[in-house]
Formats: sequence, structure tokens, C-alpha cells
Amino acid sequence: MRCYEADLTRLLSRFATRPPKVVIPEMIALHRRSPGAHFHAFPEFFLQTGGASDFVCPGGKFRLKQGDICIMPAGVAHAESPVDLRSRYGILVLMQNIDHVTLLRGASDAKRNISSTQVTQLPLPTRAFDCLNTACESTAIRRSLRGAFINGCVQSFLASVLTALRQPAPVASLRGSPLVAEAEKLVRVDISLPDLSVASLAARLGCSPDHLARCFRHEHGITPAAWITKERIDLACEILARMDRNISEVAWSCGFVTPSYFIRVFRKHRGMTPLAWRRLHGVRA
Repeated sequence: MRCYEADLTRLLSRFATRPPKVVIPEMIALHRRSPGAHFHAFPEFFLQTGGASDFVCPGGKFRLKQGDICIMPAGVAHAESPVDLRSRYGILVLMQNIDHVTLLRGASDAKRNISSTQVTQLPLPTRAFDCLNTACESTAIRRSLRGAFINGCVQSFLASVLTALRQPAPVASLRGSPLVAEAEKLVRVDISLPDLSVASLAARLGCSPDHLARCFRHEHGITPAAWITKERIDLACEILARMDRNISEVAWSCGFVTPSYFIRVFRKHRGMTPLAWRRLHGVRA
């Protein structure tokens, strides 16, 4: 986590001298499936650390260059491609996973696909990502003040994350498989992708699906596929409780291919439909 702390500390200090460029894609066509793209239930924070990223969103295309920041609003479908320039491609991404923040570095593989490396998760004691939501909703701010407003939101976000990073690290448990821990991190990163599978997960971890399944059964008492479904349902409950999203949007945010399948799986796990669960927890349907 030291490398993340160093990067974010340097970034925060830049706001006192020469603030970085901050790109916020237009919030249109929210929570809609798009071929070759994906979206998340919570906003994402990107810092380009090398090369560039070419983003495609419903509102248009843009290039994120080294040192630039992108705040990707929740629900905006996006696809990104790595570009090597004078420096090799690299990107730092921060994502919210219910009550945790995931930090990862993106690298480009031989096929020009982006792969996740150095994935770290830590408890997020503050509502840091609310700062990003506020920045995304800044269109009501007078244009002459909007840049300063967004920069203030980003600084508040960075201060919250750095506070979490600087907390004493929890004592590592002697129990538990490191392989399972890494698999859990990757699942939470890619939870919104419908094609997330045990086979693809095992390939990224460099093991066989059978070996991964044995480790999961030993640690959790269930298969990796069952654990992925549980995580998706947990995320769906969080979205239903906190956000005014229709059932299709919730389903797609959690990686379910169709709303009907989502409703069926949700009923199996919670004993009621998603709408009934939402009504029970006080969120207006």
C-alpha cells in the first residue's frame, strides 16, 4: 500500500501548485448496457500514470494522458484502450465495493488488453466516494467556479483515501488461502461483467478451475461460482437500499445478463423479489 500512498500524496500536493486536468464524462444513457463497454454502481477514479487511455463513452471519446484524472460517474458505460506514448501505459484506479475501496494498477498485456495488477482492498471509514458523486453533479455550479469546486471534491476524496491508507495495517490472519484472497479481490473489481467466470478467474490467477474450487470450498464451504453470486446479491441489496434505480439497472450493475434471471436469483437468496426487499428497507420503488 506504500506505493499507492506515495502516488496519491504526490497527486494531492499538485493541487497547491498546478492542479491536474480532471475529466468527467457526460452523464447520459446511464445504467444502460453497451456492447464492449461496462459500467459500475459507484463512481470510479482514474489517474493516468503512464502512456494514455482512450475512453469511449455515450457522450463521446476522450484521451486521458499521463498525470490526468478521470472521474467516471456511476452508471456511465465506458470502454478504454491502452496507449503507449513516451512512457509505457499505466493507470491507477480506485473503486468502491460497498464498504471497501479497491485500489489497482492497470497494465497492458501482449494483446493490448488491460489487466489488473497490485490489487489492494481496505475498509473505507468515510463516505469518500460521495465526494466524487458531488463532483459529477457539479453542472449546477457557475462555470467560472466549477473547476475550483471539482478540484475541492477531488482533494476531499484523496484526503479520505489517504487517511484510510495511513491507518495501521490489520494483523494478517494465519488462516485463509492467499489464492482465495486474490480471487475475491478480482471478483469485486469485475463484479459488473456478465462474462466473469470461474475459468477466467482461474486463468488470471495461474491455476486450474478445479484447484480454485477446492480452495474456495475449504475456506468458504461453497464453490467460487456460488460465492460470486452471493457477492452480486450483496451488491444488489446495497444498491436497492441506497439508490433509486430500476430493476434492470440494478441487474446490469451487478453482472446479471437479464432482469428476469436477476429477480429469480434474488428471490432464491433473499426469499422475496428485489422490489419487495426495497420496500422493506424503506426505499421508495
